[in-house]
Amino acid sequence: MSSAAFFYGTLMSPDVHTRVICGLSSSETAKQRKLETLVFRPAILKGHRRYALKGLDYPGVIRTDKEEDQVLGVVCEGLLPGDVKRLDAFEGDEYERRPATVHIADNEDIQVDCQVYIWTAGNHHLEAHDWELEGFIKSKQALWLNDRCEFYMVDKLDTSA
Repeated sequence: MSSAAFFYGTLMSPDVHTRVICGLSSSETAKQRKLETLVFRPAILKGHRRYALKGLDYPGVIRTDKEEDQVLGVVCEGLLPGDVKRLDAFEGDEYERRPATVHIADNEDIQVDCQVYIWTAGNHHLEAHDWELEGFIKSKQALWLNDRCEFYMVDKLDTSA
């Protein structure tokens, strides 16, 4: 059975979610085959707010229950249990995977039940501003993709199999 997850941070980058879901050593053919099984659509998570995190390259989302608080991200549909295990390893213990419903950005009448990784490591880490994907891609993504420590727990799944 497949499931869906809402990405609102580094996983919105195709390079990062491919690295996490497919692994470091997958061939281009295997990556392409895997990605063809997934559907990515812009989506809105209502009643939540995204924050930049102090001293970190990635964001956190917290639930506010305020309708005016919304997070724009991407819903990824078609995830298999092994994909979710890789996402859990990537997100680590600073986040908790929780059920949510998102609205498709170009038609908010369409809703998708999914999972979202909620920041649980404390509000003292939250900056007073939102996190920006464009800034991450321009200044941090290349370092991340070449720095194995960002993906250590995901890569460990490949070596323990």
